[in-house]
Amino acid sequence: MEANNGSWDPVWEQVFQAQEWGKYPGESLIQFIARNFYRRTRKEVSLLEVGCGPGANIWFMAREGFNVTGIDGSKTAIERAKTRLFNDGLNAKLIVGDIMNLPFQRLEFEAVIDNECLYANNEANSLIILSEINRVLKKDGLFYSRTFSNDMFVGKRKNKKSLFEFQNITEGPLSGKGFVRLIDEQQIRNIYGKYFNVISIDKLEYTQYNGKELISEFIIICKKK
Repeated sequence: MEANNGSWDPVWEQVFQAQEWGKYPGESLIQFIARNFYRRTRKEVSLLEVGCGPGANIWFMAREGFNVTGIDGSKTAIERAKTRLFNDGLNAKLIVGDIMNLPFQRLEFEAVIDNECLYANNEANSLIILSEINRVLKKDGLFYSRTFSNDMFVGKRKNKKSLFEFQNITEGPLSGKGFVRLIDEQQIRNIYGKYFNVISIDKLEYTQYNGKELISEFIIICKKK
C-alpha cells in the first residue's frame, strides 16, 4: 500500500504483527453479499478480496459457501488468515501479492471486495488497481469498496501531500497506518467512474471517545462497464 512505487507499504507488516485485527465482517459487506449472491449456487460464485488482511471477510464468505480468493501484501496477514480458516475447517485461496498486478485471469470473478485497502494508495496507483479489478471481473461483475471520506478525523499533526492525501498521521484511527488518501463524492465519480458504473454511494459515520473523533466512510457499489 505504498504511496508512490507500489501497492504495498511495509508499515502494514508491522501493523499486522503488532496488533490484533477485527475478526468479523462489517454489516455493509454482509448486506452486499446477501443481496447479490445468496440466491445463487454459492460454490459457483467466485469472490475476490484485495487487501484481505488476516481474513475477517474471507472467513465470512468461505463460511457462507462461496468460492473465495484473497490477496494481501503482508505475509503475516495471509498466514493468520490461513490459520483461522484451517482451525474452522474452511477453504479459500490466499495469496501474498501485489494488487497493482493481480495474478488472475481476465473475467475470473463475480465480485471484488475492497474493505479499506484502496485508500492506502495515491490516486495514480488507485487507478491502476481499479483497472486490474475491472480486468478480473466478469461481465456485469460487481465491485464493493469501503473507503474513508474527506470528513474522517485525521488530527492536526500530519504531513499533507495534496488536498486529501496525508502521510505520518499521529492522531486517531489512522495513526501509524502510513499513507492515507481520503475522498469526496465527486472524486469517487471521477476515479471509480473511469472503469465502473457507480451504482450507489452511501455514507457510514459514527464517533468515538465521547464524540472526539469522527469515523466517516463511503460504501461504494459499482458494476463493471
